[in-house]
Amino acid sequence: MAQAQTPAGSVGIGTSTPNAKAALDISASDKGLLIPRLDSAQRTGISSPPDGLMVFQTDGRKGFWYAVGGQWLYIPDKTKAGDNLGNHVLSQNLVLNGRRLVGGTAAAPGASGLSIDVNGLVRLTPAIRPAGNYNNGAGLHISDADAGFLIRTSIGLGPTAPPVSGQGDRVMWSSFYAAFRAGGVDGTQWDDGNLGFYTAAFGYNNRAAGNYSLAGGYNNTVRGSYSMGFGSNNFVDQTSSSSFVSGNLSRVKGSYSLAVGLNALARGRATVALGERCTANADYAVALGRYASAAGYSGTFTIADASVNDSLRATATNQFSARYRGGYRLFTNTAMTIGVQVAAGGNAWTVVSDSTKKERVVVADGNQFLERIDRMRLGSWNYRGQDPGTMRHYGPMAQDFYHAFGRDGVGTSGNDTTINQADFDGVNLIAIQALYRRLLALEAENAQLRRQVQRPASPPTAALEQRLRRLEALLDVQASR
Repeated sequence: MAQAQTPAGSVGIGTSTPNAKAALDISASDKGLLIPRLDSAQRTGISSPPDGLMVFQTDGRKGFWYAVGGQWLYIPDKTKAGDNLGNHVLSQNLVLNGRRLVGGTAAAPGASGLSIDVNGLVRLTPAIRPAGNYNNGAGLHISDADAGFLIRTSIGLGPTAPPVSGQGDRVMWSSFYAAFRAGGVDGTQWDDGNLGFYTAAFGYNNRAAGNYSLAGGYNNTVRGSYSMGFGSNNFVDQTSSSSFVSGNLSRVKGSYSLAVGLNALARGRATVALGERCTANADYAVALGRYASAAGYSGTFTIADASVNDSLRATATNQFSARYRGGYRLFTNTAMTIGVQVAAGGNAWTVVSDSTKKERVVVADGNQFLERIDRMRLGSWNYRGQDPGTMRHYGPMAQDFYHAFGRDGVGTSGNDTTINQADFDGVNLIAIQALYRRLLALEAENAQLRRQVQRPASPPTAALEQRLRRLEALLDVQASR
């Protein structure tokens, strides 16, 4: 093999004209340069390697290594796909030195991207948005991760001020309050003073200021703890706890309360207002329908129909009030053939009594009914616990009524603790019919006796007059019952 050395000190192997810029110029068409081959232990065993020293490592991460500043560095394989960092496993932290990870190409590198500050906080800065309509795709896209998303924090740690204040659209998390926001605001709705601990708000202009509260929709304010508000322009005040509001322009001012609908107001403890302009403004009050109001009376239940601008208002504490201009129907069977009704404009219950809905009719013995009534205990009484001075009643005892009329030969009717009003009316009608028939018989007999009296006197006249007086006395007794 030819060797040469130029006057400038360049040595050539395989060439007689070594490059003047090279101390050693090797030229070959079928051979290469074979430098020292060491395993990793031998390489690291070289103490204080001079800069530029190069070896080929035969184990571990095989390849060329060179020394610089007393440290060994691996030369990446640049014939394979990769980036300027090389394809390798880091043996120490990668320091960005204030730089960002950006996208783009070598010809057109990006200017914005991912940065990590000295505290390990990650910031993703996108490029300036173009004017007009545009589509940048997903700002953060994790495809097919099959994993959750975790931000671990502790309440009360970190800054009290949110990451961003004032108006704008954003997704935001405050570690100090453990509060989450998504949507947008036109003012201070998501600033420090409107963030409750463990709260969430979604939509536009929603406040969740009470601890453990939730708000969603448009322009809702939830200041009470453990409370929720949805819909638009609704409000839960700061004195409320564990309350709920939804709809539009509805309000809650009181704990454990519910207001749902249009302009519904639940004000008081454990109140419920459902519908349009319903007002439950006393403790434990319920107002349902349209324009129903507790009128400040507690423990009331007020339910109204769709009558226009005509309020139904409670008038006493612990009162049930209902208004349905179309009437009321209460059924006690699936086919809706048994029950009671109050017709539109009616003032009393009507009982379903259609003959086509009845069967197994048994004709009653009116005289027998009269005998049973005669044996019943009838008088006045009051219910236990009621004021006897103002709550007295007249009537029978359910036990006597059931004993007298509870069985008709086909089955039983009622029970021995209550009296069905329809049965009560039926017994009265049967008894009245029997009395009327007796009256007709007595009147006929009386007329006959009067005719006999008007005839010329006869020996038994005195006996007839005495009998007539007895009959008249009997009629007077029957009429007084």
